Amino acid sequence: MKVLCEACGGLAEARLLGRPGGAVLLCSSCGKETPIPAEPPAREAAPLPADEEAAFGELRGRWDDEEAHRAFLSRFTDLEGLARAGARYREVLAARPGDGPAGRARDEILRRATALGLGELPRTGVRPEAPRALKWGAVALLAGALLGAAVWVAYTVASVGAMR
Repeated sequence: MKVLCEACGGLAEARLLGRPGGAVLLCSSCGKETPIPAEPPAREAAPLPADEEAAFGELRGRWDDEEAHRAFLSRFTDLEGLARAGARYREVLAARPGDGPAGRARDEILRRATALGLGELPRTGVRPEAPRALKWGAVALLAGALLGAAVWVAYTVASVGAMR
């Protein structure tokens, strides 16, 4: 994999090595080992627009109400919106790891984002059906080959029988 080496500043092929203190990347250019953090640094959540912030504030007041979570999530119909909502639920889960409503809402966001992402994949067209004459021509060719093979087998059997 190509990575930007922190030691030499170049883009180089790196190998991942397991070390007792944690995993390190070995730069192919300078040979320096760069430690890999165990967990990537958390990004700060993008601020929600004012109306979404107000809706999330109302949701916090009715946190145990599943219908309130569904109503909040119904506001988001695109991947960017779902990402903003997911960041809020991630914050809650970071503060309270076993929070049931936040976990269920996170799972619902993942389902919706997956469905939206799959819906954006390019579609391939249906191949047109082969013409009927082409199909019958292939059947006739196969039948002719089978008939020819049967005649050849019959001739060979008759030839061998005549020689005895």
